[in-house]
Parts: sequence; structure tokens; C-alpha cells
Amino acid sequence: MLRSRTLRLAFVTLTVAVALASVALPASAANIILVNADPPGAGLNDPTPVAPVGGNPGTTLGQQRINVYLLAADIWGQTLDSNSPVFVGASFAALSCTPTSGTLGSAGTTFIFRNFPGAPLADTWYHSALADAIAGADLNPGFIDVNSRFNSRIGTDPGCLTGRNWYYGFDHQTGGDFDFLNVVAHEIGHGLGFSNFVNESTGALQSGFTDVFADLTYDVTTGKTWTVMTQAERAASAVNDRNVVWIGAESTAQAANLLDPRPSVVVLNPSALAGSVEVQTASFGPAIDGGGGTTGKVVVADDGTGVASDGCEPLVGNVGANNANGKIVLVDRGTCAFVLKVANAQAAGAKGVIVANNVPVGLPGMGGSDPSITIPSVGVTQGFGDALRAAAAGNTVVKLVLDGNELAGAVDGFVRIFAPNPVQGGSSGSHWDVTATPNLLMEPFINSDLRAVDTLDLSPALMQDIGWVLLP
Repeated sequence: MLRSRTLRLAFVTLTVAVALASVALPASAANIILVNADPPGAGLNDPTPVAPVGGNPGTTLGQQRINVYLLAADIWGQTLDSNSPVFVGASFAALSCTPTSGTLGSAGTTFIFRNFPGAPLADTWYHSALADAIAGADLNPGFIDVNSRFNSRIGTDPGCLTGRNWYYGFDHQTGGDFDFLNVVAHEIGHGLGFSNFVNESTGALQSGFTDVFADLTYDVTTGKTWTVMTQAERAASAVNDRNVVWIGAESTAQAANLLDPRPSVVVLNPSALAGSVEVQTASFGPAIDGGGGTTGKVVVADDGTGVASDGCEPLVGNVGANNANGKIVLVDRGTCAFVLKVANAQAAGAKGVIVANNVPVGLPGMGGSDPSITIPSVGVTQGFGDALRAAAAGNTVVKLVLDGNELAGAVDGFVRIFAPNPVQGGSSGSHWDVTATPNLLMEPFINSDLRAVDTLDLSPALMQDIGWVLLP
């Protein structure tokens, strides 16, 4: 699936520690109330006339924005149980932006609470709205629970994400613009509880206390949750890319129903390398076959120029052991675009391409577009690429396939948390990882296949993990 990887969704957390009494009340849908923080004539109050679009009947820009926000609030409200109203502040502001990348929105809880009556975990921070729901009362009356902002420069500033605008319809038919409904639903999710209060750069806890999100964030390398780690261990875990997972029971159970099989290279020969290895799929060419896959002998690219294995020129070693025809060609990342490497291998008769990363950590991004490419291609780590290269002199046979024994975006069934190296402020630690397929609402990048009007995917399950009660 195509993914937009240039647009980051961020959150901001403001913290104040208070604790008050609780009152138990019957179950009811959460009443999420919009608090318009924009001045007259701007943002949510913009009087610019517009035509209704995608089921949104608003006839001014401001009213369409409000309508979308109210719909997103209702979607969340009909998901969560709370007897205490959730007050969500919203406004438009000039957020960071360039012609090719930018922040669409930011949001977070305005207050956090610990040791309030009814708190499930002692000495643990909870988001304001969640704490209110558990306590059955507004723990800080007269203040908003969530604050959210959205980028006013989109569609008005030619230096901000050039050529794209906000889309205010309810039907997700964006035509390439940014789906405001998905973005608002994403940001409300942060404010309701989808975020931690850890400083990922230093590993420091908020005021020395853990939080309910960090308590279920687990590092598969160390075998520890962030709550029990030292500060130095948390800082190291925050950049342990693809090895940080969520261990909440509800999310883990739902993941098996929602996530696709994992794109993989399965080594069939030699036996020393036999097994399944996760890969990065390409944004171009055909998808990996979930049935029989693509099986072939591995040969190393040889283009006869410079770094001959980078595949940036037409392959010349197409005889004898280096014959690419009907083979899966291993190329090295670097020098030229991914699409050119794959196109050159395809022209030499290859049935598939494996791109080995040129840095020790992570998988290559495999972006680009070329409708003429008809063979599958994937990216692998530098270490695995080196192992394949060493073995390729013999009879190395692999299969590019969707591995039904693993989930895309998970480790042993536990869904990954976004932990890139280096830390990405406003994104690290408080999103699902970008390896999830299908894409999830709470990933750090906006994706065109999201449909918040139909599903919040794994988000409700995570909310249940941290203490929210879901409505039937």
C-alpha cells in the first residue's frame, strides 16, 4: 500500500498534578465537548463561503471545520464510557511547515493525575479525561481536558506543503488533500490517552513517576517495561527501532484480527540462513504475493560501474553465475533511486529484487513511483544483506512472501510502538509503528487508506488497556 511519509502528526503534553474525590455513576457514552479557542473571523470561525462537500453541509470554512470536529468527537464519544464530560479545546495556528513536509496537528492532555480515588495503579500518571472517567467526576472543574491545534498554513501558505489543502468532507474522498477528519480523530486520541509522559531523549519520567502508557510499553531486547527501566535504559529503548512493543492484552488480542501477515524474505537454502526475515515493501511495483510468493535463486547485481552492486546502471554481468534472468537480484542501497535499481534488474530479466540497506540500523524506505515496474522488490537490513551476499556464491534460494506466522507491525504478536533512531520529538514512543499493515489511525504519518468514519482500528483496544471502559 502507498504511504505518505512526509507528514508528521505530533502531540504536546501539558502537566499539572492534582487529585480529588470520585463518584461512581452508571455507564454512558462519553460526552466530548468542543471548546472553540479561535478568535472571530479565523480558524473555526472563518466566514469564508464554501460549498458543502462530502456530506459536510457547512457553507463557511469555519462551520465545515467545526462539523468535522463534532463528528470526530462523536465517533470517540460513542466508543468510550464516561460520566464526566470531556472538554476538548481546538484552534488553528501557524505550525511548522516546508514545501514538502510539515506538522498537520498537535494535541495532548492539559492535566495529568495520580493517586486519585479509584486509580488502578499507584504513583502512576493518568490523562485528565481518563482519570475523570475512572473517578466518575471532573477532577479539575472549569478547565479543558485536551488541547488541540491544526495547521492554518495548509492551503494558504505557498511555502507549506505546496499544492495540497485540507479536505473537510465526511467521506474520506480527499482527492490527494489532507483528510481533516482522520487528523482530528488522531489528535483527540492522543489527548484521551494515546501518549506517554516520558522524555524519550533523556529517558526521564514526568516528575519521577511513571505513567499508564509507559507501564505497558515493553522492550523485547531487554525484556523490561519502561516503568521498571532505569532512566538510561529508557533512553536506549526509545531508539531501539522495531523492538519496542505494546503488551496490553486487548490490543494484542485485536491485532490478530486486524493486522495482515508480515512481508518477509524466507530463506529456503542454505540451511544456515533458513528462516523468515522481515522486509520493507516498496511503494512501487506489485505487492508481495500472499499465496505462493516469488521464489528464486539470489544473485548479486553487477552493473560494471563504480559500486557495481548498486544496480544504478544496466546490469552487465548477465552470464554464468551472475545471470539475472529468472533470479532474485540483490542490490545495495545508495547512489541512485530505488526505482532505477529495480528497473535495471527487471530489464535484465529478474523476477524480484532485494535492496540491502547501506547503514547498520533499520530498513530502507523503498519509496518512489514507476508504473513500468512489474516485479516485486523489498528492502532488508545491512546485516542480512551481507549474509545473503556471502551465501550467494552457492545455491541461495529465497521466497518473497507474506508470512502468515507473523503480523505486519508486530513482534511475536505484540504490536510495535514507534521508536526510531534518532528520536523524533512529538512522535517517538506515542504512536503505533509505521510497519503496521494495514495502516493504523495512530501511526505518526497520515495515510490515505484511513477511514475514521468507519473504524478507529486498534485505538479503542489500547484505550481499554490503559483503563477506559468501552461501550458495547
